[in-house]
Amino acid sequence: MRKRTSIVVLLVITSLLTLILVSQLRTVSTNPPITSDFGNTPENIKSIVRNSCYDCHSNETQLEWFHKLPFIASRVKEDIEKGREKINFSEWDQYSEKEQITILFNMLTKVKKDIMPPEDYLFVHPSSKLTDSQKEELETYIKGLDNISGYSINMDGQKRYEKAYQNWEENKEKEKKIEKSPNGIPFPEDYRKWKVVSSSYRLDHHTLRVILGNDVAIEAIDNNETNPWPDGAILGKVVWEQRNDENWEAAIVPSSFVHAEFMFKDSKKYGSTHGWGWARWLGTELTPFGQDESFTQSCIECHLPVKNRDYVFTTPSIFP
Repeated sequence: MRKRTSIVVLLVITSLLTLILVSQLRTVSTNPPITSDFGNTPENIKSIVRNSCYDCHSNETQLEWFHKLPFIASRVKEDIEKGREKINFSEWDQYSEKEQITILFNMLTKVKKDIMPPEDYLFVHPSSKLTDSQKEELETYIKGLDNISGYSINMDGQKRYEKAYQNWEENKEKEKKIEKSPNGIPFPEDYRKWKVVSSSYRLDHHTLRVILGNDVAIEAIDNNETNPWPDGAILGKVVWEQRNDENWEAAIVPSSFVHAEFMFKDSKKYGSTHGWGWARWLGTELTPFGQDESFTQSCIECHLPVKNRDYVFTTPSIFP
């Protein structure tokens, strides 16, 4: 009799606890309509991305009961909202072709460096971890989307360059007032006197880049003291569209100016942004980029794959 009573009491307590738990479950997220399920992407690639990315980066989020617990729900909700804001494979048709390629190349970088999917997500969802063969499949597909040898500037781009060059010629001697970046950083007008650190070509944007360094940065390179970079170092990246040289068809050369961006090292002043002040100016008018200082978060997000290199992608080129 006593044993039966104990079982009944245990069942009652369990039921009460279950009711209390259920009553505390939170609504985490809804799934909006799907407008385009990752476009015309091959099924094998869709399958890989769906298994590893869709919970945070689509309108097909699948939630477990524990995701709705009071002390977890708010974090899960925030992760889903941020994830969909950055990439939403269920609304793939909302991105331009250029944006799609950029998204995929950025995704590939983070996948290869095991930044995505994040470790805390994989702890709960171990089956979402990408295998080496899946990473290779993604890399083959994404890199196959872009063909450098098949790309050349179109006539509209050529006309845009000619107009931009003429405008620059006519106005380069005029005094120009350049506004500060939204985070208060002034434009480094002496950047033209800096030395070249390296150069790069961005596949997804078809842009040429030259990376420059001020005297402090160049001295750090000479002394092999770039991880971390010393305070006072400034790295600049100047970006142009590309064009075929009319005097040499095999050559790709700078076309219209796109922007100039800079990283200013000051570990104390910019401690909240990993020791760097970030700034960018657009076009030949050098218009500051960003509505407010929160734009720096997009810069940091882009540089996360190289946080173990003091957030710097560039490796100095060989200058014998």
